[in-house]
This record gives sequence, structure tokens and C-alpha cells, in this order.
Amino acid sequence: MDPWLRKAAFLVVGASLATGSGCFSVSAQAPYGAKVKLLPPDVPVEVSRKNQKWFILFGIIPLTPADSPRDIIEREHLTEVRVIVEDTFRDVLAGAIITILTIGIISPTTVTVEGNRAPLVSGERP
Repeated sequence: MDPWLRKAAFLVVGASLATGSGCFSVSAQAPYGAKVKLLPPDVPVEVSRKNQKWFILFGIIPLTPADSPRDIIEREHLTEVRVIVEDTFRDVLAGAIITILTIGIISPTTVTVEGNRAPLVSGERP
């Protein structure tokens, strides 16, 4: 194998490993005493909150104080909830640059909390 090709392959594999996802942990808990139902992916929702969350040490420790799903459920008074943790294109782009600069120590992911509030009873205020 050509030495130049070997170096290029090594760089591609190394960059792929360096910019890959980490071991992210996002806790999705309902507030104490709240009755919350989990929603399947095909149910429409009225509330959607998306946060980019940054982690250090390959996703082990959260770096940013983005709202936790529990905080959003409580603040929005959600009774039906869906939590989505994903690496968006923005995460991959930002992560590729920052992860290479920090040797994989800092990396992002996106957490989306979607849900519905309980229907209002007549005479009740939101």
C-alpha cells in the first residue's frame, strides 16, 4: 500500500473516531408527584423545547446547565411527554471542530422535550 494512502486512511479513521459520539447521559424524570405519560413518536404535540447540551470527557460530565427534561415538564405543566436525544447536523459540525481542537474532550448533543398540557377544565386558568 502506498505510504501516502496509508497516512490518509489513518487520518480519516482517526478523525472519525475523534469526532464520534461520546457516552452522553440525559436524565428524563418527571417532577415528583406528577402524572406524566410517555408519548410515542407519531402523536402530535403542542410544546417543543430544544436545547443544545455540551459535555466534557467524551460525554461523561455535563458542561452546560441546559434545562433538564424534568425542569421543562414542570415549567410547561406537561402531562404527556416525549424526550429525544440526538446528534443534529449542528452538533456534528460544531463537535467536529471543537472535538478535534480539544482532542475529544468537549462534545455537544441536542435534547428535545416535546409534550402536551392537560386539557383545561371550564373556569380553570392555565
